[in-house]
Order: sequence, then C-alpha cells, then structure tokens
Amino acid sequence: MTDSSSGFGQKKYHTKRLLRQCFPLLLLAVIVVSLLVGCQLLNSANTTPSDLTSTASQLTETAQTTASTAVTLAPTVAPTTSHTLVIWLPPQFDPQSTSETGKLIHDRLDAFTKAYPKWTVEVRLKAVEGRGGLLDSLANTSMAAPDALPAVIALQYQDLESAALKGLLLPLTNRVPAANDQNWLPYAAQMGKIQGETFGVPLAGDALALIYHPNQTPFPPGTWQELSTQKIPVIFPAADPYALVIAAIYQTAGGDLFVPGGSPVLEAVPLQKSFGLLDNGIQSGAFPPWIAQISTFNAAWDTYRQLSSGYAIVWSSQYLQEKLSTSEITNLPAINSKQFTLAQGWVWCVPEIASQSQEAALQLMEFLSAADFIDAVDNSSGYLPVYKSGLDKITDPQLQQTIRDITASATILPPSSTMNLLEPILEDSTVQIITKETDYQQAIQKVLDHFK
Repeated sequence: MTDSSSGFGQKKYHTKRLLRQCFPLLLLAVIVVSLLVGCQLLNSANTTPSDLTSTASQLTETAQTTASTAVTLAPTVAPTTSHTLVIWLPPQFDPQSTSETGKLIHDRLDAFTKAYPKWTVEVRLKAVEGRGGLLDSLANTSMAAPDALPAVIALQYQDLESAALKGLLLPLTNRVPAANDQNWLPYAAQMGKIQGETFGVPLAGDALALIYHPNQTPFPPGTWQELSTQKIPVIFPAADPYALVIAAIYQTAGGDLFVPGGSPVLEAVPLQKSFGLLDNGIQSGAFPPWIAQISTFNAAWDTYRQLSSGYAIVWSSQYLQEKLSTSEITNLPAINSKQFTLAQGWVWCVPEIASQSQEAALQLMEFLSAADFIDAVDNSSGYLPVYKSGLDKITDPQLQQTIRDITASATILPPSSTMNLLEPILEDSTVQIITKETDYQQAIQKVLDHFK
C-alpha cells in the first residue's frame, strides 16, 4: 500500500509540475485562437450581402462539382448551347394560323432553321397599333429591357418612319442585299427608306383604291370629275385625321405637299381643283353629308358593305382580303390623264440595339426577303406585290392588270413631319365643305392664309 501510495503521490507531483510548466503555453494558444476567431467574426460582420451570396455560390458550386465528380467517373460532353432568334409579327402573318399565308411563313422559318441548324426561331405576335402594339413595344423595350428585343420585326411604313427617326432601327444600307434589289416595284423601293437611308426591306404593299358594284356601274368613272357628278354615294373617311383622300386628290391635281427643303406647302391651283371637286360631289349627292361622320377606312369599308351600293375609297387590302363577290376594284380616278394613289405597306426591320446576334438577324431578314417567298405571301395575304415578279403571280388577268395600274401610279405616303402640319387644316376644311359649314372658295382662302 505504502509503495503504491508513494507512487501515486509522485505521479500527482509530476503532473502538477507539468501543468505549471505548460500553462503559459496553453494560455498563449487560447489567446491566439481567440484573436483569430475575433478577426474572422469582424470580417464576417463587414461582409456585404453580395459577398455572402458570392461565397455561398462558390461553396455551392464546389459542393456540386465535388458531388458530380464523385458520381460521374467518366468525363461528360458539354451540351450544345441553344440559340434562339425572336421575330415580332402582326396577327395577319401568324405562322401558326391555318391560312395559306400562315403555312408559307411557317415553312419558310422551318427552312431557315434547317439551313442554319445553330438557330431556332421563336415568333411573338403583337397588335398592329396601340398600347402593346409593335411600335409601342419596340420603343418601350428598347428603353427598359433591350435584352428582350427581337432579332427581326415587321413594321408598317408609318411606324418604320417613327422608329427610324427615334434611332430604334439598324440602318440596312449595304448590309442586306435585298435592301438594294432592283426587282422592287417603284413604290416599294421608297417604302424602306427614311431620309435617304434604308431601314427596312419591303414585305407587303397597300394602296388607296376605288371599290364599286359592277351591276350598278359596269364601267366605273375614269376621272374625279366624272365621279364627283354621279348621284351614287362615294364613301370615304372624310373625317380621317390624316386627310389622305383629299391629299391624294390634291396630288393627282399636280400639287406638292412639301418643298425640297421639307417645309409643308399647299398650292392654290391644285387646291382649287380639289375643293372644287368636293363641292361638285356635294351638289350631285356623290359626297353626302353623313360621310363627315366617318373617320377611319375600316368604318368606310363597313359602311360600304352594309349599304351594298355606291363606291368606296379604301385600302386595296380591305377588298383583296375579302373579295366581295358583288364588288370589283380599280385604281383611283385621274385628273388631266394623271393617275395617282397613296401607298404604304409592311417592311422587315432589325432593332438598333438587339441583344441577339446581328449577323444572324441579317441572315434571317435576307432569308425572309427572297422574291419567290415574298411574292407568294403577298398573293395569298391580300396585299399588293412589292417585287415586279409578284405581278405575274396574280392568275386573274383582269385583276392582274388592275394591280399593275394601281402599283404603277402609287407613291409612298408623305413624311409624317409634313402631314402633321397639313392634316388639321385639310381635314377641317374637308368636313366643313361636305357639311356645308363653309363655301369651298372660303375654305381655299383660309388654307392659303394659314400657310402665308
């Protein structure tokens, strides 16, 4: 027992001695660890949320990599990156529709993806106008979310002008061969240009035309003078804010709407002829007072269809897309043997700051501008051809000749900057003459005084 107790006492003595010797070292280690932990906590306190997110992301990626490595023993092949080109279209060109036009566009887009397998194409439909429409969406998306812009967009000519002047579209001169195609009809060659620069490639055309009932009038009037003296009503939007019909009559009479420098102008002699024709029509009953209530071409077309008589001055597409069996189409009447009409249409465009591949967007636009394809789309959709070759695709000989006459006399709409200054006085004068609120001679003087 004594030996045992003595041994135990010796062990206790050595243990205490060892503790006394090591205690300072242990205390120093504790202090160092505490300092390190404190620094780490201080760094954590100063870490921003983005730093924490980054760190967490790195840790997650590391964990995922480790897990993948642990599970996948053999190397894997990285998946092919998906490339999508987005197109914005109006409803009448919907490739998912059951129409012939829809099938043509669907097949053409399918052919593009086969020719360029790297790309897929996604179509998004937008309203023709108004909030959320093509131009509105282009303007808002360019400002707020350029990454969501399409590669290619179809715009009406008037919207093309607005978008180009706002810097929303990519200039196409010398970038797309179709932009310089010599096969375009003369009016279509003007359709993609704004102030001498090309911003669009023509897709489909439209022009003001005269619709009539052949059972009432087998041979429609060939001049505005003849038309204005008929007792059959001529329906057109007299209250059209753009005053396009009276502007067409004025230009048919030889008038210019603007001087070379761009300033708007209305000349006395053509204006006298134009307002004189309105007065003739009022006296004969050709221009009844109630047309002063019609402000759109859609309303004019609906009125014509409901009355089942008379004439209508509307867009050619309104007739060609419906082709009423009781009606025919012809070009607008002449003045002094001069044929003239105003035209507009649809054009392919590329946004200026598109997030997608500009090269691929231009390839897609070129693919969608091939003459054979465009000719078929125009013929099936009820729009005027934009290529000369498109005239030959019209199988009805009489209709083909009529369309030749219309397109030969067509001139693209005047610049909006000009019409914005002319429209109010022209529209107001037209309505006042038709409703007999003013004499047409007084209206002429009022307009001329306005531009002195």
